[in-house]
Amino acid sequence: MRNFVFFVCLLAGALSAHADVLGQDGFEAACQRISFSERFASDQSAWPAPWVVSGGAAVADVVAGRGRLRPVPSNYTLARMWAPVVTRDVEVRFSFQMEQTTTQGLALLVRHNGGYLAQTTPLGQGYGVFLEGNFRNLPGISIWKEQAGVESQLAHSIPAVPGPQAGVSYRVRFRVHQLNATTTLMQAKYWPAAAAEPQAWQVSVSDSTPELQNMSGGIGFDSASGLTAPAQVTAHAFVDDIEIEPLCNPILGLNATLVAQGFQFTEGPLWRGNHLLFTDITGNTIHRLDPPAAISTFLTPSDQANGLALLGGNLLAGEAVTRRVSGTDANGIRSTLVERYQGARFNSPNDLMVRSDGTLYFTDPDYGLANPPVQRELPHNGLYRLTPGGALVLEWAGAVGVNQPNGVQLSADETLLFVTDTQQGQLRRWNVAADGSLSNPLVITSGLSVADGMCLDAAGNLYVAVAAGVELYTINGARWGLVPVPRMSSNCAFGDSDQRTLYITARQGLYRARLP
Repeated sequence: MRNFVFFVCLLAGALSAHADVLGQDGFEAACQRISFSERFASDQSAWPAPWVVSGGAAVADVVAGRGRLRPVPSNYTLARMWAPVVTRDVEVRFSFQMEQTTTQGLALLVRHNGGYLAQTTPLGQGYGVFLEGNFRNLPGISIWKEQAGVESQLAHSIPAVPGPQAGVSYRVRFRVHQLNATTTLMQAKYWPAAAAEPQAWQVSVSDSTPELQNMSGGIGFDSASGLTAPAQVTAHAFVDDIEIEPLCNPILGLNATLVAQGFQFTEGPLWRGNHLLFTDITGNTIHRLDPPAAISTFLTPSDQANGLALLGGNLLAGEAVTRRVSGTDANGIRSTLVERYQGARFNSPNDLMVRSDGTLYFTDPDYGLANPPVQRELPHNGLYRLTPGGALVLEWAGAVGVNQPNGVQLSADETLLFVTDTQQGQLRRWNVAADGSLSNPLVITSGLSVADGMCLDAAGNLYVAVAAGVELYTINGARWGLVPVPRMSSNCAFGDSDQRTLYITARQGLYRARLP
């Protein structure tokens, strides 16, 4: 055991030195690229370098192009393979299969120091995703931490997520990254390799264990068994197709600062050339910001304009008073672009999004009907598409009293359209066809508090205005975190000459946050 302990300490020291050299800049440089992969291409008597046995392995070889692992029975039967591959903020993807699931479990570890439970120096430490049969009455997928050699569960999937079946190949996606200086967010899911990947994360949890924050570490695999000595363990676990993708949280450490205040209800930020336009709905005005802080009146009265967009040389606005989408040309002449659907007046056009071919998407909740009270003419709260030829299509009829379609945003490649449903606290997504029509509606995240307008950064991440600030997601619903704002946020837009300043409208204030 003495030589083994020395070997683990040596490897851990090498990893620590490697991590110090890389630092966060190293992770940023490698973002959105595969930094490590393992395909187990050729059969051999041991896992190839850089893998080493951390402890407990009776079998650790490569068979039929897959890494095979079986533990030695003990009072805590666990085999661990470890590699000094730097991980901190990462997404790990891999395949696995079990021979017998009643007693078997498999774990993938990140930020791991190479220790083996409490039996080595250093003691084992890191985060992990566990896939289990029934031996701990925890079938499904869970997220654990190992601290000072002791493993403890942080979160487990709901009972509707089944445990793995013997002989079936599965894929796993495990995402780990710093939300802020003191908290790490982890999300995970798994599915049969022959089936489509589920959209939703099956387990998600945040952890603030001090020893595990902002730490780099290696990667490990555990093959666990519910059988303890002197019982015999004969079942193997198999792993394959491992990929590690470093993540760079674009809002880590980002702070919103006040630009101006004294408004009533700011909305609709839109960068236009060298300045920002934004609306004050209740104040019945469109304002102009010339950075850094010169505020002037662009248009008043604005008919309670809300969302803004550009279509050719015209400024479009969703107006609550007139219940229309208007267009203002270069000469300042304002006219109606669209105001009725099948002869009935809109509720109160809210947020706007223009595709590169001139297709306009806009939401029509009923907020504007209440103040002052006016008559509803449509039996729904809608999401509409106005084609370049002038045809108006109702793409989603949200139920009155149930749905409030609000913010709208296209993905960078214009193949996806996102809409917030404020009343349901949901972020919805549609596929966009070549003709602009929408299909395959999907809720990609729920539980949002007062979800409102959205914007997109250069990397394609989606920023969603919520009550506490701006939440950031990937287009697949993976959460990056929150940019806190002291007032309830309503919308956002990127601006300045390099498009790296995030402007946020938040009730009485206008804020900005500079991306690093």
